[in-house]
Amino acid sequence: MFEFDDMPVRYPIGEHNFRDLRERGCLYVDKTQLVARLLMQGKFIFLSRPRRFGKSLLLSTIESYFKGEKELFEGTWIGEREKNWKKYPVLHFDMSGCSGKNADTIEKFLNDRIARYETSYGVPNKEHLDDVGSRFNSLILNIYADTGCRVVVLIDEYDKGILETLDEPENKKMNDVLRAFYSQPKAATEAVQFCMVTGVARFGSYTLFSGPNNYYDISMNTLYASICGITQSELLGNFSDGIKLLSEKRKETQEDIIEALRQKYDSYRFTESEEKVYNPFSVLCAFAEQRMDNFWIKSGISKVFVKYLSQSEFDLIELQNLWVTRDRMEKKYSKEDSIPLLFQTGYLTIKDVEDSRLYRLGIPNGEVRSALVDQLIPLYTGIPENDFPLRLKRLQDKVKDGDVTGWIEDVRSVISRIPYRLFGPTDSNKEKEDERQDAKVKAIANYERTYHLLVHIIFQMLDLESQSEIEIAGGRIDMVVKTKKFIYVIEFKLDGTTSEALAQIDEKGYLLPWKADGRKVYKIGIVFSSKDHNIKDYEFLPKD
Repeated sequence: MFEFDDMPVRYPIGEHNFRDLRERGCLYVDKTQLVARLLMQGKFIFLSRPRRFGKSLLLSTIESYFKGEKELFEGTWIGEREKNWKKYPVLHFDMSGCSGKNADTIEKFLNDRIARYETSYGVPNKEHLDDVGSRFNSLILNIYADTGCRVVVLIDEYDKGILETLDEPENKKMNDVLRAFYSQPKAATEAVQFCMVTGVARFGSYTLFSGPNNYYDISMNTLYASICGITQSELLGNFSDGIKLLSEKRKETQEDIIEALRQKYDSYRFTESEEKVYNPFSVLCAFAEQRMDNFWIKSGISKVFVKYLSQSEFDLIELQNLWVTRDRMEKKYSKEDSIPLLFQTGYLTIKDVEDSRLYRLGIPNGEVRSALVDQLIPLYTGIPENDFPLRLKRLQDKVKDGDVTGWIEDVRSVISRIPYRLFGPTDSNKEKEDERQDAKVKAIANYERTYHLLVHIIFQMLDLESQSEIEIAGGRIDMVVKTKKFIYVIEFKLDGTTSEALAQIDEKGYLLPWKADGRKVYKIGIVFSSKDHNIKDYEFLPKD
């Protein structure tokens, strides 16, 4: 095997086969203790996690365990404790391999997979049966009868295809096929040793499973908070070589690299437990390529996400501090409510929990913020994405350097290019005069928030630590932006004065949370003009 000084570790980028990963000597973050707990938890298990979070590798690990592949578990938690390696027949259906265009495509895909298992286990071919569900049931029962061993059923990405056709007529036919198939492990329960289903969407919102209560949903179970993803301790314990190489390449301390990784890829929280995880795909790519980029996003954005995001109305500022019930988080996707979609696909995560009833959701990290903003650039600003990179780089440098006048003027320049349609009706509106006036009043009432949202989006694009509408004892701070050297506390006013904005910062004690921070703190008042649709005036203290 070849060796390179700058590649001391083999990172399993996109690797979801446990056997291949172990035989190739790739780095493996040992999750087998959680696997062992899971196998003791129950017979029918369901897990929801965003794409590329390790669901497929988890099922492959379980498959290898039930196949008795002892040699693959050497050095793992299970490998050091399991004494009785029993082999079971395993039926593993990876639905990601199905195009899912229509019911016929899905049915053919499933029949092909069943036929392979019929041949592999030497059971009678039952292609003459009326539906794929009956054939699957026959397969399970025949294997059990012939081998005397209960069957292990693993179904990965169960929701492939159906989510992309939710509002289409073909969806009902597809559901009928899948319902007939997915209900069989329960129907043949006496012949099943273990069954696990994974996907992105929470299956409780869909009628694909006969008796969904028969499945134990561990998606929000605190015991399995880190079964997919990389914890902070796992990062430090498994990726020390990668951290060192990144540190040397970027000429930054290892502590700075760890903090940069945390800001970029960490803070996914799927349960009430406070334990957070990093996006595993992005972390592996960052170490393999020795750079930080939006790897998860660039690996593909779900068609469902784009479809429903473009049809839904929501406020990017609201997504930073949104309190919802658990029921809402687990609902079926719809264009009327984008929150279930954003949470289940990983664009929102749990930030706080109150009395196990209310959950505060927020954007997990810098990579996800970038993804949301990339989708919102044309939606909110109408400015082509290609026009931004150089402009944003200059703006980012000024914010980091403490050039307050410079970055405010740059923000003013960006806003000047935003289409007027975002600011409500104009005099060219052909509505009746009274209706036009009502609309105008409503638009003006929302102007300040519109400007606030635009500035917020601009700073999100800079990939800096920024937050809007922060609740403190004295009130609600409009916006705070943080860099390594500076903290900017910003108050916005519509058709007011900068002195009013600065006075509010002082009167409400907005600077107090950062009094002992050590960084230079600026208080900034920015006044927008409803007439000119831009920043009219600004003032900041202390003066440079």
